Amino acid sequence: MSVPTPAPTGAFHYEFEVLQGYFKQSENDTDDSEFDFLKEKFGLIDRTYPTDSSSTSSSQWKHFAAHIRHLNQNSTTGESIKVLFLGRHGQGWHNVAETKYGTEAWDCKYSMLDGYDGIHWSDANLTELGQEQAKAVHALWESELKEGIPTPETFYVSPLTRTIETADLSFKGLQFGDGREYKPFIKELLREALGVHTCDRRSTASHILQTFPHITLEAGFSDPDLLWEEDYREPRSARTYRLGQLLDDIFETDDGVFLSLTSHSGAIGSILEAVGHRAFSLQTGGVIPVLVRAKRVDEERVKPAKEPSEGPPACKEALAALAN
Repeated sequence: MSVPTPAPTGAFHYEFEVLQGYFKQSENDTDDSEFDFLKEKFGLIDRTYPTDSSSTSSSQWKHFAAHIRHLNQNSTTGESIKVLFLGRHGQGWHNVAETKYGTEAWDCKYSMLDGYDGIHWSDANLTELGQEQAKAVHALWESELKEGIPTPETFYVSPLTRTIETADLSFKGLQFGDGREYKPFIKELLREALGVHTCDRRSTASHILQTFPHITLEAGFSDPDLLWEEDYREPRSARTYRLGQLLDDIFETDDGVFLSLTSHSGAIGSILEAVGHRAFSLQTGGVIPVLVRAKRVDEERVKPAKEPSEGPPACKEALAALAN
């Protein structure tokens, strides 16, 4: 992996368009409640491309990769095309706690604690199930690499512990045909919704580097977590703006075409919203590939007005029931 260069100064943003007809998840008639990306092998649609050669026999993935590189190379000035493999972390202990206490009680009380009743979820680790979910993704990549799936040129990862653990279990030890190695590149803006919930408060940079010495932190990554606030939960509009900024940065600085982003359900939902993709729910450990065309615009991304905090809500029946 070549570390992306810092974004240049100046006002710009990207306008995004999802190209349909390539992945089943981008099609409007695909039911996300029943879709199994493992059985569907990431959801690549079996089809022909204008760039296919009748004289050669190749796998669907190889035809796809050649076609996408052709589209990218022939893009107009200021445009680029990338395939984003968006992976949600496997089950974490915060997911277990929310299931145990119920969403209402979790949101209004337990999510603000570091842990309770023998469960620790501040910057949560993966559970055993979460580890197995990530290993299943590893097995899928291992299988599809033999079929010619293009190797991610950069492995972007959220700085939260559960996402780094997920990326490691998903990609470490894979034999990439082009000799590329898995090297996780940590991006601060790739995080889950900020504030209030301790599971979304990251560890210090020094702790992250001590725990995961193989990772690379992006330039300017602060030692303490400067984004998480104890009493203000980031609204959806602000989260989508933040993830839009992340995509601006990636499309501006990374020449790669095939990229992996290991993140969180809320962050992935905001990425899908930012690029104009249909809403698509992912189970813990799920992966969705998205083909995106981007056009550079020499104006700043419009920042939404600051909205009230999305939490914590007032505790009602849920805590009353627990008290009894």
